[in-house]
Amino acid sequence: MSESKPLCHCLGVSRETVEHAISIFSAETVEQVARLTEAGTGCMCCRCKIKDLIEERRAAARQLEIA
Repeated sequence: MSESKPLCHCLGVSRETVEHAISIFSAETVEQVARLTEAGTGCMCCRCKIKDLIEERRAAARQLEIA
């Protein structure tokens, strides 16, 4: 998925915006991402994708701790 394509189609929030909320603003839950970006507050179909991005970030952080 392209970073500029909407992750949240209802509100037009891009994947890049969601990733910034997670990495720059340290959002750790779907609810925190929603408060920062409004993604996931429409039909809520994208909440699974947001959760996956949060989990990917956590997995990457764990890998850095192990290395």
